[in-house]
Amino acid sequence: MANREQIERCAGLLSSKSTDDEKLAGLLLLPRIVDAKDGESLEYIFDSMDAKFIERLMRTGIKQVESHTSAELPMLDIALSVVNVFSSHSTIATKPKMQERILTLFKVATLVEQPSALSESMQILSRLLATDTAVRAVLEAPDLLLGIVDSARSQAHTLEITRFLDLALNRCSCFIHEKGNAPSCVQGWTKLLASTASAFASSTGMLKFELLPVLANALEPIDRVDIDVADIADLCRDIASNIGSSCIWLLRQKSEATQYADQALVLYSHLVRLWPELVFSGHGFVVDSLDRPSKDSELILRLACVETQAAIDAMMICPPGSSDVDTESGAEVARLRRGWKLPLCAEVLAGWLEWIGSWLEEQPESANVDEGAIYGVMSEIHKAAQAVVGFLVDWKDRGYSEQEIIDASPELVVSIVHMLGQWLATDPKLHQEALPVLAMCTSWIKQDTGHGAAVKEFMRPCVLFALETCGIDEAQFIADLESRELRHDRKPAHEFASPWVGTVDFDDLSYAVYGLQSDEEVLSARKAA
Repeated sequence: MANREQIERCAGLLSSKSTDDEKLAGLLLLPRIVDAKDGESLEYIFDSMDAKFIERLMRTGIKQVESHTSAELPMLDIALSVVNVFSSHSTIATKPKMQERILTLFKVATLVEQPSALSESMQILSRLLATDTAVRAVLEAPDLLLGIVDSARSQAHTLEITRFLDLALNRCSCFIHEKGNAPSCVQGWTKLLASTASAFASSTGMLKFELLPVLANALEPIDRVDIDVADIADLCRDIASNIGSSCIWLLRQKSEATQYADQALVLYSHLVRLWPELVFSGHGFVVDSLDRPSKDSELILRLACVETQAAIDAMMICPPGSSDVDTESGAEVARLRRGWKLPLCAEVLAGWLEWIGSWLEEQPESANVDEGAIYGVMSEIHKAAQAVVGFLVDWKDRGYSEQEIIDASPELVVSIVHMLGQWLATDPKLHQEALPVLAMCTSWIKQDTGHGAAVKEFMRPCVLFALETCGIDEAQFIADLESRELRHDRKPAHEFASPWVGTVDFDDLSYAVYGLQSDEEVLSARKAA
């Protein structure tokens, strides 16, 4: 460890009172006297140094690159090396003097093709982007990161660039989701995603495949509410179009590109989750339409149904959380690989079901809707929904409690409840088979604080639909629940009345969905009192 005298000498050489030659001597002396892990000494020196000198060295290197005056960039290398050491300590990385270097570092990463400079600048930026200040700066001035996207488009792009882009976009998305969706930040995020999606769509080389996980990781932290701001509709439409068409192209391939099909399905499911109306719209399901989006939608929906049933068939052998799982066997690895697709496919199907209902309501009477195509897709979804119901019932019949089931795979449970909720709110034919699922959903709403709210949200349309099939007003039904007068009078001779209405399981689910105490809970409270 350096003694105090050496540290003071180095700090003095790097201060604003020193000449440029003395400051350069201080930079060269720094790594010799202070260990890179000695954060305390480094912070002292950093606080004392003239950061503008480092800035000038980096800018000089950038000018040399722009003017093609030198292939060697020794001053830039020295500056980046020192900044890299300082940025490795979080207490220094958050300081304003370090954060102010972000713009210049992005210029280095964008313009300088020297491998060492490119690598160090991206390493430094990766550390700085761990701070909210840096992420906000990128979102409010997206041109900083857009230069990196353009670098990835070039023939000279490296895997290191796409890895950095992956980290940066994911951090931006997490910031939007966790810290609030200020319009300026969301607009910046949308510009970044639109540019990356454009690169994804236009590329015909390896960049297309490298950007698959980059875009998926960028969309994964985002919810619809996070990006519900004005003036981004056109960019969102571009994002949906470029990503959707490229994912479907990948899913159509029968060559070596099929190894990326799973990643394409992941990305497409995020797209549907965020923008179902943009993914499935176009001219819709119209007779004699040559519209590509509608045909592609039909393809992806049928694929999702096939994958849903294949995933369930694989998991029926041994559901998630089972104690007799042999993860070493090839068969088990294959089963898990098929099973993990179920949440993705369920989200795609749920998104389409949610969209098609509103789309059909918007169509004028003169619209030549392709009912055959819609019913064909509905038929396939009906089979998938039956398989999902059978899977949940089988899982419960094996002796697992509702809490054990959701603990074993909460993402799986929530996603298939989402899909079932949308399907059961459109057709009462499956209600009889799905009756055992009502008690499971009731338990998840009441017991699981983490995911119960999502289950409640997804099951409420089912409750409302079941009431409508019996001609029961929702407001009156809620009043009956509160007064404990559950008459459930049905309209006479109603052919499609849901068999749920009038059952104990449906009443219990309704109490949970509407946030009311059930009879059992009231009795328990009275006994406790």
